[in-house]
Amino acid sequence: MTWTLMFFSLYLAELPDKTSLATLALLRRHRALWVWLGSASALVAQTVLALTAGRLLALVPQRPLTWLEILLFLGFAIWLWKESGEEDEAPESAPRVASRRALPVIGQTFLFVFVAEFLDLTQMATMAFAAKHPHNLVILGAMASLALVAANATVVLFGQVILARISGMWLQRIAALLFGVIAVGMGIAQFGLSIV
Repeated sequence: MTWTLMFFSLYLAELPDKTSLATLALLRRHRALWVWLGSASALVAQTVLALTAGRLLALVPQRPLTWLEILLFLGFAIWLWKESGEEDEAPESAPRVASRRALPVIGQTFLFVFVAEFLDLTQMATMAFAAKHPHNLVILGAMASLALVAANATVVLFGQVILARISGMWLQRIAALLFGVIAVGMGIAQFGLSIV
């Protein structure tokens, strides 16, 4: 597989990802640049983690990691639903976002996206690429980081267009429901594996 194919496979896999849902939910309340900086840095950090700890994760029992991820997604679902609140006011009358400080928003976004990306499809793919190309980790890391950050930038840019047309409350509630569905689906799959 060429570096270009790896780049586009990671880029395209990241677009409809749960990280994109998290980014859209955060765009509702915060400036796009701050959300992008937080999410981009989280994606780069997860890429570094995937490159350096990929082989070690293969040694860890997957069942406890899966249950932890299920609990985190349920927590995300509850948090997003509670944060959705009431119907948004008109965009012109909601400048409270501008008064928020950058560093707390970037930090919150970083943590949210970092956890959402943990053991994600694109992170697992990066681990697999690292196992196949152990002597090219710097190039692979740069390529994977660029693909994920570019996909996230696409979500941020188009997310602003989506938020201009669809109520942020409903986007956040849909994201909450999807996180809940992901958690339930993972729980069902985990339960199915545990009774076999």
